[in-house]
Amino acid sequence: MVKNRYLLILFVLSTSFFIYQHSVNLSWDFAAYVSNAEYWLGNSNYYEPYRPPLMPLALGILSFFGWTAAEYLFILLCSALFLYSSTKLAESLKINPILFYLFSLSPLALFHGLINGTELLSLSLLELFIILLLKNKNYSGLFLGLAALTRYNFLIFLPLILLSRDIRGVCKNMLSFILPFIPWGIYNFYAYGNFLASFADIYAIGFKFREYLPNALNWLNFLNVISFLLPLFIIGLFRRKNFTDDKKVTLIMGIILFLTIYQFYTTPYKVVRYLFPLVLPVAYFSVQGAGLIRKKSKKVFIFILTSLIILNVIYLTIASTHTINTSKEEYMDSIAILKEKGISECRVLSNGWVILNYLGKTSEVYPRKELIQKTIDEGNFIILFRSIEDPAWTKNKALIASFSKIYESDRFFILGKLENCNQELKVDKLYVEETKEEVEMIYNYTINTNPCFTIFENKELLEKTCNFINYGKFKVDENRNNG
Repeated sequence: MVKNRYLLILFVLSTSFFIYQHSVNLSWDFAAYVSNAEYWLGNSNYYEPYRPPLMPLALGILSFFGWTAAEYLFILLCSALFLYSSTKLAESLKINPILFYLFSLSPLALFHGLINGTELLSLSLLELFIILLLKNKNYSGLFLGLAALTRYNFLIFLPLILLSRDIRGVCKNMLSFILPFIPWGIYNFYAYGNFLASFADIYAIGFKFREYLPNALNWLNFLNVISFLLPLFIIGLFRRKNFTDDKKVTLIMGIILFLTIYQFYTTPYKVVRYLFPLVLPVAYFSVQGAGLIRKKSKKVFIFILTSLIILNVIYLTIASTHTINTSKEEYMDSIAILKEKGISECRVLSNGWVILNYLGKTSEVYPRKELIQKTIDEGNFIILFRSIEDPAWTKNKALIASFSKIYESDRFFILGKLENCNQELKVDKLYVEETKEEVEMIYNYTINTNPCFTIFENKELLEKTCNFINYGKFKVDENRNNG
């Protein structure tokens, strides 16, 4: 009863924080997932093909209770699933479930777990996979597959399946892993002509078209992940028992640790939430460290635990006042201006396009600098919010002054001509297709947008195989322009 009471308190407090965070924050990614769900149900014209499907699928099911309620129900259910998976995993690992759940609710987990919608859900599914893997269940791969369909970067944990009991178990787990990808691949083939369209799109956005970015690693990001658990984590990481009694568990945690850091290092655009899977091994080894301290001195253990809780509360309180401040007011005002000027049905491009779509106004990504005048002449309108840094050309006052403007305030301005109105369209193209169109208009240069080429450009056999599966032709593409 005492154990359950403490777990319940932690669950209520963390879930309350997640709900509060969502109520005062207008998250770009969360809004995009909602729009994808609405698109599938015919309630939106906007869809991002590179987004994984599990979160919008869940939101679509929960929309039976209304779209606003669906968002909060999703948060509640994800938090409950995390409680369940964390405590069950702790039992499988034979460690204290209260400490494991407490340490899992680190500042990183609280700030990034549900603000974008997918991090906590994917980690919960990874935990369920590990539980079943340790029990030698041949369907454990299913949950790793679901985790990867929540966040594609969890595909990197596929080698964990090799830790199945035997070759037969590996094969069965691999099949169960592939199972949830089948309907998603069919949808992509039907909608975009290639089973791998969504995967190729996110690969282009995250890697291929961002190779120019500096690849420097900031070690402070790892400190941000481990936070106040650093001493306990180090003690637990190097305890002797890890390498004697708990070899398989230590190997699993070590693989997650290594693969997450490797993926973060090789990703051109580094965001601290990409390190989110580290929450699991950090919590595990920290519990081990806390256990060693408790054996030596219960008073020291209680002092450290109390200090950690106080430090986390102080940190969360201070950090929350600086980060939780996003408002949808300026976006709603821009939509009101469009209605006021009688152009609410016209095609709109914006640097806040995802939020505008979430709020009901179909919008597209802002044009490149070279295409601004062409965009305006075609009867489109460009809404640019000053609070958003991109694109850089919005800061060029001389450039902006050279275009016709129908509205301006200290928060946003609208470029366009009231005498022209190009009707809004569905916005559901692949990112690579949009890029191809822009590059052709500006540079008269055609890039290859075939998903098989995008993913397997330098792997001839895989590219040929992919082309054969999707198009019936076992060959590489002649166009090798990659943008």
